[in-house]
Formats: sequence, structure tokens, C-alpha cells
Amino acid sequence: MSDPQNILVIRYSALGDVVLATSVLEPLRARFPKARIEWVTDALYAPLLEGLPVLAAVHRLGREGPNAALPLAGRLRGRFDVVVDLQNKVRSTLVARAAAPLRTAFKRRSAVRAVLSVFGADPPLVRAHATRLYAEALKPFGVAGPGPLKVNLSPQARALAADALQGVEAPAVALAPGARWATKRWPAERFAAVADALASDGVSIVLCGGPGDRDAFAAFRASTRAKVAADLSFLPLDALAAAIARVQLLVACDSGPVHLATAVGTPVLALFGPTSATRWGPPPPGRALSLGLKCSPCSNHGGDYCPEGHHRCLADLAPEAVLAAAREMLRR
Repeated sequence: MSDPQNILVIRYSALGDVVLATSVLEPLRARFPKARIEWVTDALYAPLLEGLPVLAAVHRLGREGPNAALPLAGRLRGRFDVVVDLQNKVRSTLVARAAAPLRTAFKRRSAVRAVLSVFGADPPLVRAHATRLYAEALKPFGVAGPGPLKVNLSPQARALAADALQGVEAPAVALAPGARWATKRWPAERFAAVADALASDGVSIVLCGGPGDRDAFAAFRASTRAKVAADLSFLPLDALAAAIARVQLLVACDSGPVHLATAVGTPVLALFGPTSATRWGPPPPGRALSLGLKCSPCSNHGGDYCPEGHHRCLADLAPEAVLAAAREMLRR
């Protein structure tokens, strides 16, 4: 096969996965330096990718069920030589089959495990980091990987971040107490205890997250004595990434901001409970903090309740341990 001239990458959810999937871009460009590379993603995440020099175009995919993929599949039909499908779901398959004759896909489960997962048997995948799992999809084309994570910080995003952090003095630590799934959230009052201690050290406290984290933010504010120097929850995602780039440390649950911090070069202390630090943890200088219980990890992405009924993986993680790690990372 001759080298492809047009390559389409598909990953449209969720935030952390999209950012982690950008690790394929630099290896693809190195292997196929003359190829035109485009990407399909959710409209919410498109600003993080638009403007990256390696991408010639970013296509936005609707969320309204499988039929939402049909218009985009029609527009992209036959335009590509190769599709790298890092989502491997119904919508991405519809687009991939229309877009190119040659396709490769990220395969998280074997066929047997895929069937078992329908009945609730979905053991956590812990054999490698997510970026290495995505890189496996590139092996048929002789592409090495993974590469670094990449997000675009436009001048507008940087300006919004600067405005949001106006008057915030360094050192500043961003705290992200929210997470999509309840079992991934460290209690907000524990975040508050860490904030109180860091504030007494002279550290500025910044709240980091999005509109979906309102409850976690409210619980944090009700428990802390520290002054919140800035609240970043109103920022669009690219501006949130630009704001994370301006702080000295992010302390977060296993969630999207962890990977945004990695992409923009901010050290991150990530707190892990039900999910795998091996698969999702930040690389150095970031650090994953986990109690390493025998029952953990119990889930690929977290859930609404603990299967064991105790949630000790995060309930037993003391504020003192998180504070000690945060102080050590700030000293470095």
C-alpha cells in the first residue's frame, strides 16, 4: 500500500479521552509527513483541536443518536484513504465506513468480553496507559507511539483565562473536586481541608471544573475557610485549559482536567479510587495518588455506587496524604 494522502481520526467523547487521543497525532505526522490529517469530535471539544498545526480540519459530530452521524458520513464519503477510529462505537463506525476503504480501530475488549459487557461483566482494563492503547490502533501502518498530548490555546482562550485569573497571586493551586461519576469524587470537605491548609501556606486557591460540577463546588464552598481567588467553571474548555496552564499545580479527581493539565504542561496530582491509575494516570511531573486497595480498580470509568458498598478507595484517603503530596510537588 502506498502512503495515505488523507487520514481521518475519530474520537468524539469524553473530554479526557479526546485529549488523550491526541497522542496519536505526532506519531502519525512523523510516519506520514505529507498526509492531510483531519479529526471528527464533539462540538464541545472541537475548540481544543481547531488550530493545531497538525490538523487540516476538525469536523463536529452531533450527539442525537446514531442518525446524527449520517449527515457527516455523507459529507465525508470517500474523501479519505485511512480512518483511525479511536471511538469504535456505532456513530464512529458509520462515519468511518463511509469515509475510507481502509480502517483501523481502537479495540478495548475482545469479542467475547464485548458480549459479556452487555450483561454487566466489564473488568477494568489495566494492562497499559490509555495513550499506549490508542497507539496500538496505529500498528498496522507502522506508526510508533504514543506522542505528547496536544490542545490548542487560541489567543481568545488565553485572554479569557487571563481575565479569569486577574489578581490571582502565585503560587496558585487549582482544585477540581468534580467528576462525572459519583464513585470518582473525593469528598468535597476533604478538598476544603486541603485548601485551608494550602491557603495558610500563602497559596492562592482556584476552583476548576465546569457547569456539571456545581454541586461539588457548593459543597466545597460550604466547608472551606479559604478565600477562593477565582472560579473557572464559567469558562469554555479551551479557556479552561489556558487557565490551568497558568497555575502551579492542579489537584483533581480522575477527570478531564487531569489530561488538560498534562497537555498544557501543568503538574497535576490526580486522586484515584475505582479507576486505574495505570490506564489514566498523569505522566511525570504529574502524580497519581491511590490507596491501592485489593478491590481497586473496580471500574473502567467509574459509576454511581461502589460495588462493595463502602467506597473505601476514596473515603479512606486522608486529607493529610493529599496535602503532603501537594506541598512536595509545589516545592519541586
